[in-house]
Amino acid sequence: MAMFLAHCINKRSESELISLHDLWIGGAPPSGRTELRRALSRVMAEPACVSAVRETLPSNAAKALDILIEIGKSPTHFELLLNSVSTSGIKAGGLRSALAELVVAGLLYSEGSGSAGSWYLPKEILEALAVPSLPSLRAPELLTLQAFLVRYLRRSLNPEEAATKAERMYGFLSDEHSICERFDELDSELGGALTRVISEWGGIVAVDKLEQLGFDSSHIQVLRADLEDASLGTIADLDLERFGIRQRGPVLALFNETVFACLRREARINPVTPKDSASIGVDFVSNFSRFASFVGDENVRFTIRGTIYKSTSKRIADRLIPNPGREFMRRDILELEYRFAVDHRLIDRTGERSFRLTAAGSEYLTKPLHQKQQMMLDWMVEDRELPGDMAHQLKLRRTALRYIKGLEPGVWYDSMFLPSITRNHYLAELALEQERSEQESFPVRSSADLQSLAWNLFGWMRKHLYLLGVIDLGYDKSGRACGIKLTQVGAELLEIIPDRELEGVGHIVVNPDFEVVLFPDERSHEMVYELDRFCERELSDSLIHYRLTPGSLHRGLSQGLSLDDVCNLLEERSRTPLPQNVLFSLESWARKDGMVTWHEDGRLVCDSPEILDRLQLHPELKQLGLERVASDVLQVSGGVEHELLGSWVRDFGVSFRIA
Repeated sequence: MAMFLAHCINKRSESELISLHDLWIGGAPPSGRTELRRALSRVMAEPACVSAVRETLPSNAAKALDILIEIGKSPTHFELLLNSVSTSGIKAGGLRSALAELVVAGLLYSEGSGSAGSWYLPKEILEALAVPSLPSLRAPELLTLQAFLVRYLRRSLNPEEAATKAERMYGFLSDEHSICERFDELDSELGGALTRVISEWGGIVAVDKLEQLGFDSSHIQVLRADLEDASLGTIADLDLERFGIRQRGPVLALFNETVFACLRREARINPVTPKDSASIGVDFVSNFSRFASFVGDENVRFTIRGTIYKSTSKRIADRLIPNPGREFMRRDILELEYRFAVDHRLIDRTGERSFRLTAAGSEYLTKPLHQKQQMMLDWMVEDRELPGDMAHQLKLRRTALRYIKGLEPGVWYDSMFLPSITRNHYLAELALEQERSEQESFPVRSSADLQSLAWNLFGWMRKHLYLLGVIDLGYDKSGRACGIKLTQVGAELLEIIPDRELEGVGHIVVNPDFEVVLFPDERSHEMVYELDRFCERELSDSLIHYRLTPGSLHRGLSQGLSLDDVCNLLEERSRTPLPQNVLFSLESWARKDGMVTWHEDGRLVCDSPEILDRLQLHPELKQLGLERVASDVLQVSGGVEHELLGSWVRDFGVSFRIA
């Protein structure tokens, strides 16, 4: 008489059902008993899951299970089992323990007790155990060509010879051109299905989904042989539950080398052609100087929860660069600028529930563009506010930054190209790291699956790498993000190409009405950043329009620029002579802003007497000997180096100039 799995599960107590859910499925169990039973009935009938649980059994329990499988559907009594296992050296006490292990694991059901008890294998469990098992491969052997070759050659060679020969074979089998040739030699129908596996699943797909691609489940072994003969991939069980990833069961996996080669070729042959695109360049870095200027000049108050008041945040957001990009609103940009400043202690809260710029913040504003970008990138890699299990996402992000260096700047790639190859590489490395560790990893709850690993990584790229200007995003007709492109900004930041000074990055025209027009080229981001420091950006299009104002000049001077820096940049990059009224106005604005001018005869001149009052109290300056000869003139008696004097003056937040 056959015993069905549903009947066996129904006989279990609620505590036993929860224990079975923890073993077979993991995570939080459903709240209702009916849902719990339904979930267990579905999973416990899957051959891959049954095989995975079977591998965890102690030796005596495994031997007892083998005897029960031979007996089949008939009820089995204890005495019969004891006689069958006696040749294996298992005594009565050991057999009782083994049967108890099988019952706890959900593989066996008992009726009665003692010698009169009967033992059943549920019909669905028996059928699942009869399914031929796929080879058991470690994750690196399943996902990488090199590890697969080593395992294959170890069948006939000793480990040292296998490793040496595998290295030689890997040299020509992993060549991108060779991989594409072998892929093209496959049957056209098979090649088309595998192309879908790469584009839709990133190269790893559960075997039970292969029917959607037109594969007959009865031909899995033939398909596996075809893949292995071509050294493109394989089919095997993949169990990642111990790493906190919801994946247990057979998968078709194309080697990461195969996925990488096919996606790179696809980008060359059939490049992504977005209908629309979004680019943000260096705007996020430039916007931080505007945020810092607001904090330094105005009383920015915060709530008891530590957030900026909405009315204040609206005023700050209105000062940001007008084009925050397609992916963000201005308030989103401000929130990220604020979080970056707080995490790096560039701003600090005062006792009056307001913010002030710290010494670290003032130092940050004087750093060159590349260093600012690097600090922001490091912070974005560690950002924990985005969705996803951070135990995996933080490592995935660092791996993605290594892989992105293999992209060609300016070329559009499929949006899931990087997330897919990064995920596959990470899964292989994850298993290797545990194997190198002397201790077993602590059991973790599964909180991510293969698809969510890739999608959450793409979400980080779409938000943070785009925001920092490392990539541009492309969109199809429906508005879906379909492509990414490594930018010149990103290539320089990741040191794929060397960064350059301002040569050949476009030119400007300065009009008498204080408008500055930049005629950019593809590497004008450094020039854009420099103009953003002391100009107000009004329009970003094929030409970038700026406006010189007293407020914008004040922002630049207060953040480490000198008037000479501003004038020299405008003169060097302008195709026409600077209008005299512009030069005169810049100097007038700088003087009204508190600029201190040093003359060779020892005079410090400033249009703001209160600044000279404060300079008189500077301890190092006082030792040189000071005399106030006029309200706007301070005479210095002793000699001092210009650089040292300039640093003392800038300590008071004003600019310094040598006449």
